[in-house]
Amino acid sequence: MLFKIIWRSFLRQTRNYIVYFLCMMTSVMIFYSFSAMTYDQPLTRRARQDIQIEGVLTLGNIVVAVVILIFMLSANQFFVQQRQKEIGLYQLFGLRKSRILYQFLVEAVVLNIVSLIVGILMGMVFSKFFAMILIKAMALDINSRFFISWPSIVTTVVMFLIALGFISVQNMLLIWQKQLIELFTQKNDFSSRRLRMHWSAYFTAGLSILLIGTGYYIAVNFNEVLGKYIQETGDSSAFLWIPLLIFALCVFGTYLFFGQGLQVLLFLIGKWRKYSYRQLRFFVLNDTRKLLQKSWRTLSLISVIVGIAISMIGGALGVFAVTFRMMELNYPVDFQVTSESAYRLEQLIQRNGGTLSQKLVLPLKVTGAQALRRNELAEQEFYSDISVVDILSEKEYQRLRHILPESPEVAIQDSNGAVLFNPMYSLNNELVSYQKKISLTKDLELDVEQSYPDFIGDNLLRYGTLLLVVKEEIYEQIEGLDYQIVYMNAHGYNQERFQQNYVTQFPTEWGNEISYHYVYQNGQLHGELETSLSEENKQLEDWHSISRLNQSSRYPNVRSARRQGGIFLYVALFVGMIVLITTASSLMVRQFFQAGREKKKYQLLQQMGIPKQNLHRTVYRQNAWIFFPPMLIAISHGSFAIYMLTQLVQDTSYWIAYLFCFITLFIFTAAYFLTTTFYLRIVEEK
Repeated sequence: MLFKIIWRSFLRQTRNYIVYFLCMMTSVMIFYSFSAMTYDQPLTRRARQDIQIEGVLTLGNIVVAVVILIFMLSANQFFVQQRQKEIGLYQLFGLRKSRILYQFLVEAVVLNIVSLIVGILMGMVFSKFFAMILIKAMALDINSRFFISWPSIVTTVVMFLIALGFISVQNMLLIWQKQLIELFTQKNDFSSRRLRMHWSAYFTAGLSILLIGTGYYIAVNFNEVLGKYIQETGDSSAFLWIPLLIFALCVFGTYLFFGQGLQVLLFLIGKWRKYSYRQLRFFVLNDTRKLLQKSWRTLSLISVIVGIAISMIGGALGVFAVTFRMMELNYPVDFQVTSESAYRLEQLIQRNGGTLSQKLVLPLKVTGAQALRRNELAEQEFYSDISVVDILSEKEYQRLRHILPESPEVAIQDSNGAVLFNPMYSLNNELVSYQKKISLTKDLELDVEQSYPDFIGDNLLRYGTLLLVVKEEIYEQIEGLDYQIVYMNAHGYNQERFQQNYVTQFPTEWGNEISYHYVYQNGQLHGELETSLSEENKQLEDWHSISRLNQSSRYPNVRSARRQGGIFLYVALFVGMIVLITTASSLMVRQFFQAGREKKKYQLLQQMGIPKQNLHRTVYRQNAWIFFPPMLIAISHGSFAIYMLTQLVQDTSYWIAYLFCFITLFIFTAAYFLTTTFYLRIVEEK
């Protein structure tokens, strides 16, 4: 008899458990697939050339596991709280709390084991598909294979056993602390006083809009706000804490909005009698306000979590863009080598079936220079920076632009003018700034007319940190050491196979060392360069030595940037999808239970002669107030975060992040319509 009662109770909860089951099955499928890929030897071996893929996938698995655990505990707590009268009936029948706890544990074990088994089976089927996506994202030249990963199965089972352990402890606390009288007493968690709009509610609502609006304003004008603040205070740490401030403003504003702001909005709509007294809208508004009073924390949390998920994908794109952009700046051609290695490299390319498409021998000159460099730790202060710089004539730079077409146009106006290429120059702003005057030996003084990021290639093949482009006449006057860098582009060969031969015959080495000694006195720079330091000068402390690399290759760096960006974006997308599924499922489960509580009310309205069409509209409107506000606020938070990233990292496509906003809209809208359909079936059941 008891078993039949428990079984019927379980069947009555079928709709709720179906949502839970589908969410858990999907989560297990993704968790298993992530774990299985860490044991895919061909995949990990090929990716290990550039990144330890196992660590990134394991990190993604941990995040997925945490999200799943939070969802399981939240759903389980909700299930138990909604069945408190059922627990009271079991106690009236004479069941001990330990027996009831055992029964609830059996239900949880059975449901989660079914989800686990089906999820693992689905994971086995779809793991090959997920691996194909990862291979495509990382541009790996391998074929995905189907295999069953027994270690992944064990890992997945252990993770769920741990989750069931947490659920058991949670059930014990929820059931053990309830007295029999409490189980049959309707918990009055609704206070009509809170529906009265006091001045504090209007103040809180206004404050929520102000906080969110301030966060959005700073995000939209991030570069301007950041630049003005650093200019006024000299505090460069604002680059880190201003985004955190935006995050705090939006999170705090979101909680205040759902706590009071939405209540005020519904109250004001209710005051508009021409609107609220049509088609039971007053009933929808009043019921929605009551429901929001109970669930505003959950809706706030969902908005924040989904917003973070969208921002996380935008951040992954930004990091990938920065990494790839820096790679393009450092490696704009296939090969950069010293003049001594150029001939051997040409021979190697030809032996591997390749042909040179472009070749440029770039003459450079290294010399000493003095400039006033901004002290980033002190406000409006500069200090004298004496170092070596590389000099390139404007004529040679124009030749270089034929092989580096993305490099900026240079047209020096004054005879002593110069263009500065600075590797510490960010994609938007100069991080390490210098004053416009740069002093060289022989009383030469250059006026910097423009500054750019270092588009000239890998600066490790050069001696100086900075590179100056000057007029041909000035180039001839400068005292320094002449040297050359050879730029090459090639085609017609297998890059992966060629790279294996290249790294053995052209190992990366430091060489061509020079020594220098410069002093700046009485407004003039004095000093000298030596290719081989004399024994006498070696004893002097004010002599410095510097060397440069012998070669750099574009292909392995492109491969590394693509694979690192691909794996992080891949993990971010799948974690984001899990967040969307679990948050939408949480709202669905809550509304299903709400439908059970509202069933008698809707049937009474139907008996009063309210048309069924009007009742259906009422259900659609009430569910819309639950699903759409958190979804729209989350999309809004994420969109402004992406826009802020577009200012930090320009010339980057964020269409994947914006696509995820549309996916969020689609999933929550689909959950809304699915929930409303089942909601209507529940309230119309006899």
